[in-house]
Amino acid sequence: MPPSVKSFLKTVLPGPVVDGLKGARGRLRAVRARWSWPPPDLYVRLYRRHIRHLSDEDIVGEGQLFDLIGRIELGVLLAEGLRPTDTLVGLGCGTGRFAVHVIPFLAGGRYVGIEILDSILEKARDRVARHAAPPSPPCRVDWLKQTTNVFSLPDSSADVVCAFSVFTHMEHEDAYRYLKDARRVTRPGGKFLFSCLPMKHQAVYDIFLESARDDLSQRWNKVRNVTTSEDLMESIAILAGWAPIRWYAGNACNIPLPGSGELAALGQSVCVLEAKA
Repeated sequence: MPPSVKSFLKTVLPGPVVDGLKGARGRLRAVRARWSWPPPDLYVRLYRRHIRHLSDEDIVGEGQLFDLIGRIELGVLLAEGLRPTDTLVGLGCGTGRFAVHVIPFLAGGRYVGIEILDSILEKARDRVARHAAPPSPPCRVDWLKQTTNVFSLPDSSADVVCAFSVFTHMEHEDAYRYLKDARRVTRPGGKFLFSCLPMKHQAVYDIFLESARDDLSQRWNKVRNVTTSEDLMESIAILAGWAPIRWYAGNACNIPLPGSGELAALGQSVCVLEAKA
């Protein structure tokens, strides 16, 4: 409260009453912060609630399709020149679907898996321990919990960053903030690969129309699927310091599977960015 009001209250009210008013104002600020919308930890809350409604099988994700998607994700990184000795950052690494395939490839390299919840990271650690054959020379593996758009990594410390099924669940402004700090941690000439849902295909139109049936509070009361366009995502990437290189359309069999060369579709479109010098 303004100094003049404080001085007046001190002259007409006992000290304990004035102190009580100050305490009440502090408690009111805390209540407002608690019930503000959106809360500062919105994504953490949504994912925590989302996981509570899934079975262990859903979270762990066993099965042929789960494994195939991990192989396709590795395939697109290999097509974009990932090297065994590279440092690869997996933003939104999930439960290790992709990590079990890429870690054996990174002989002498490093893999950094980043997630928003400890429980998801624990599933990833367990999956990698059970299913990923260690390469020779070994790959350094680190797991990081990250609840903000700031990476706990030094400048220019990553060769490649990937974010599969990450920007599909957040607002474009938040995607920009992640891209901006990812540019800081990526060396000049390094790459960032992310998947998204451009509105070019019928399946994505259906996702948008389903979301449009909910009002604002309903849409942001759950982990949502955010649709976009290639032009918009490229514009955001350019603002964050990246140069768009190419796209892999999500509905086309255009990604070679490691080991077989057979072409497969990821389902989500993949954008490849390069860190401008």
